[in-house]
Amino acid sequence: MNFPDRAAVDEVRRRYPIGCRVVLDFMDDIGAPLPGTQGTVCAIDDIGTVHCTWDTGSSLGVALGEDHCHQIATEEEAKETLDWYGKHQPDEDARCPRCGNIMYGPRLRHAVSRYADITVCDSCGTAEALECAGLIEKTPLLNWCACVIPQAGGGKWRR
Repeated sequence: MNFPDRAAVDEVRRRYPIGCRVVLDFMDDIGAPLPGTQGTVCAIDDIGTVHCTWDTGSSLGVALGEDHCHQIATEEEAKETLDWYGKHQPDEDARCPRCGNIMYGPRLRHAVSRYADITVCDSCGTAEALECAGLIEKTPLLNWCACVIPQAGGGKWRR
């Protein structure tokens, strides 16, 4: 069996930081999640396997070179990630998925996003209203903090 060298494993760790969201493209395993399933990277081992907690509950690792995954890369994938986060947002003191600021107090006190099934802070709710009215340019979902900042680093994105 050929094991990747340290530089290759370091490159995998750079491309898939712990906490980032990925989409499964292909996995040759009978118990594998379906292609298109999203998950959160929880570890990269010393042979470059990307260990994920898949949204379906599976925890099979992606053996790069054999299996394939990618970080979320389209608006549709970002919307699916945001909808998933919306189901797992904490009830109090959650982080706004759009700007990353803490939304103090109960989540129900804040704005519901117009773009995904998730709660955003009041400032971002106002910005979304202005975007929908055509008064300011729309921020792509891929640029939202929940899609850019890894879940386990810098964000309070809870499962």
